[in-house]
Amino acid sequence: MSWRIAWPAGLTLAVILMLLFVSGCGKMPAATEKSWDQYLASVDVQYAYEAGMLIYDIVNSELGGRTSGSDAEHEAAEILYQEMLCIGLQDVTKDAFPVDRWQFNGASLTVLDPVGGRREIKPYSYASGGTDEAGITAELLYLGNGTMHDYDGVDVEGKIVLIDIDMYWDWWVTYPTLEAALQGAAAIINSTSGGYGMLNDDAMNSQDFVGPVTIPSVNISRNDASYLKGLLEEGPVTVNLIVDNVVEKGGTSYNIVGKIPGKNPHELIIIGDHYDAHFWGFQDNLMAVGLTLAIAKGMIDSGYQPERTLVFVLHGAEEYGAIDTRYDWSIGAWNQIFTVRPDWVGKALAYINFELPAYEFESSTYVASTPELYSFLKEFIASAPQPEGAFPDGIRDEGQMQTSWADNFSYNIAGVPAMHNGFLEDADREAYPFYENIYHSNFDLPDIYNQAVLDFNLRFYGALAIALDQDPALALDFRHQADWLEDAVDTGAFELAGLDLAPLLEEIAALRVAAGKVYEDLHSINSLFQDLRGNGDGPPAELWQQATALNRETLAIFKTFQDKLLRLDWEDVPIVGHQQPQDNILLLTEAIDLLQEGDVNTVIDEILWQIDGNREWISYSFSREVADYFIWQVFDPSNSDNLFWGAGRIVGYVDLYDVLQALMARYDQEKPDLSAEIAALEKALESQIEMLARLADEEARAVRTVREMLEAMDTQTVLAAVNEAAK
Repeated sequence: MSWRIAWPAGLTLAVILMLLFVSGCGKMPAATEKSWDQYLASVDVQYAYEAGMLIYDIVNSELGGRTSGSDAEHEAAEILYQEMLCIGLQDVTKDAFPVDRWQFNGASLTVLDPVGGRREIKPYSYASGGTDEAGITAELLYLGNGTMHDYDGVDVEGKIVLIDIDMYWDWWVTYPTLEAALQGAAAIINSTSGGYGMLNDDAMNSQDFVGPVTIPSVNISRNDASYLKGLLEEGPVTVNLIVDNVVEKGGTSYNIVGKIPGKNPHELIIIGDHYDAHFWGFQDNLMAVGLTLAIAKGMIDSGYQPERTLVFVLHGAEEYGAIDTRYDWSIGAWNQIFTVRPDWVGKALAYINFELPAYEFESSTYVASTPELYSFLKEFIASAPQPEGAFPDGIRDEGQMQTSWADNFSYNIAGVPAMHNGFLEDADREAYPFYENIYHSNFDLPDIYNQAVLDFNLRFYGALAIALDQDPALALDFRHQADWLEDAVDTGAFELAGLDLAPLLEEIAALRVAAGKVYEDLHSINSLFQDLRGNGDGPPAELWQQATALNRETLAIFKTFQDKLLRLDWEDVPIVGHQQPQDNILLLTEAIDLLQEGDVNTVIDEILWQIDGNREWISYSFSREVADYFIWQVFDPSNSDNLFWGAGRIVGYVDLYDVLQALMARYDQEKPDLSAEIAALEKALESQIEMLARLADEEARAVRTVREMLEAMDTQTVLAAVNEAAK
């Protein structure tokens, strides 16, 4: 359900328009727009490009790579540190934090005594095992997609396995790598058959690994894979694989931090990105580095004096930074806000994150954020600098939930309201074609640079930072979170479970009312402040102090919501916790009904793979040891200190591995005995009903806590004081 303004009956259009004008709804105040005029006149998109390119050639291998704790990452950190000093940022630091070091220096794959000539193949390694200088000499075997079924009747002990992989639609590279290691293979080589790296047949792809350091695991192009498959069709093939790759504990990475001090040093606006990269990483993320530095330089060159301190952060170890965890990315950002500078929590009013900001993904763009920022962003977009020469359909303003796949999420769960530029999904929430073709590939190069897009982002997000800085009150609108909570409820699942949904819905409705009152007061405070600024006198200092006190309360409420209500599914998508058992109840009920009719095929083909947000898909194709490994990562106490931003975010799991294997063995059978499988699913259903009841109760109490905190805010006193000053 989307939020709408409920205008009182009888208001004419003219009166409504007058109210909008007087209150400032739908448009940034003129005083704020004026504040960014000098900034817009001072920014330099050419500098943004050149600043990003400062570290383009700072890589570890001839294929590129600037990975966590590596030599190249360290060298790049020093260059960026010096650049921050050069442009005039203050209090510049290299904030060190621990990472697992990934140093990939290169690899080679040589066919020994090939028929028809020799080809030099240069693989790219994942954050897995390496070899010694002599490498591994072994027979090469092609095993399809590398599932457990592909190993049936095949002896791979000590051999090197070649597979095809689609990491978008099928599974991450870690699964077939662990399967190969379990089966006794000495190494595994893959080429992408879909999902990523599909620009052309010379494209390669790399991703984070989310697993232990095990056998060497490398990627090659489809052209090279086709060459090897052709040789294998003619007879046995022996290869030598050398992988100069070290992944080890005890590394160090750096977040580079610089500041523009504000009048109020006790509040911050943070702007940032990451500087590590797979391959050459032009869009991901050199242009974001340039964008962050160019915004900082534009602020300094324009003489802008911020109300709060502006903090600029270039993060290390975003692409990867930790061994054997499901949450091995965004390690730099998580460390910065949780361990290096936890004092920023409660002071930082917002974090703006950049990814791939010089590419035109589609005809429009957007800002993704935490829902509490939707109202602020909608109002800002109405008056913001607009695209010129790019995004002809403009900026979408309907509000879009941020993802967990970038540094913003770590800040957000720490209690800093976060947002990122529109780099990931179109209006239908489908991933852009860029990801299938270029993302994390050897073709993320300067020839895909779009200056008009980078220039727009430079103007738009600099103005956004100024707008956030100019508002004294952090006007978070928790009504949008109430909408998110309500949209997450499936009444059918609660009815099937025999649970009373009313307590949760009543609390959500009460939250919406309380949130609306607080937001309207905060918005009015900001509008009146801007009127005072526009009159030239400026708001009295004591009013800023009162607004700062309100902001501390607002941030505490925001953090409470993140702690108690924001969860992740098994694909790392933000959810409300009850959604997982709720969806499982619907799926399990349907599966039981179908099995009672003897329809095994539909249950296998359409139902059970969706359990736990598609987690059970892995159970169809990999050994139990492999499937269980990823449950161990999340839930075993021995790995609990290795979860970073994912700690406590997944609510549970249903173990259907044995049931699935039994049902797959009965696929296409006529009238099989399914009593044992039905009983197992009924038991799983009972557990999910219990979980849904528990989570719905916890969520109702959490929503009540947030609502009571909102009701306790004394916004009226501050509003009255600002009104008095404005007279």
